[in-house]
Amino acid sequence: MKSKQNIKILLEKTIHALNNDEPCILPTDTFYALSVRANSSLAVKRLFEIKKRDLNKPVPILISSLNDISNYCDTSSETLQKLANKFWPGPLTIVLPLQGGIPKEINNDSGFLGVRVPDHSFAVDLIKDLGQPITGTSANISNFPPSKDINEIKSTFGSNISNYVDIPCGKETLSSTVIKIDNNNVIDILREGPITIDDINKEIS
Repeated sequence: MKSKQNIKILLEKTIHALNNDEPCILPTDTFYALSVRANSSLAVKRLFEIKKRDLNKPVPILISSLNDISNYCDTSSETLQKLANKFWPGPLTIVLPLQGGIPKEINNDSGFLGVRVPDHSFAVDLIKDLGQPITGTSANISNFPPSKDINEIKSTFGSNISNYVDIPCGKETLSSTVIKIDNNNVIDILREGPITIDDINKEIS
């Protein structure tokens, strides 16, 4: 268990790295994330190189609240508000129509953006202190499974990552549920995880 002072030092070190466009490994409530500042095109390109991810595959971003994406997406939808109030912070990624302001590499210029608030105090405090969203893609090479083992991740990425935050992830054992809400408030389930289709339908019915 790290002390409050140690946590503060880790936050400051990680913010410094992110502001220098360096990718970092961060704990979340599901698995470790490979994170860069979401609004840095240079950092996002570096992330895709390190992860060996197909540029056609978008990456989600992590936020501390809906206010963090007010410049990128319309957050006024009643459906969105209901789901965010019920399931955030937590393992629900919501894909929303994008209005602009995010590097096209994040979402393959698709017109949509995946967002979520992780249920992990370090990640949320980091986003608040940084003052902007970060990428939330899992810390693994593409097509390999995500991990909660920081040593395994260090072995995978080595010196490609300058900052590994060695704080345990949360209790979730599945990757987040992913849903898409279009401009007509129609919901499409893209991936079922800890939050089920029934959970979501119950909340919006």
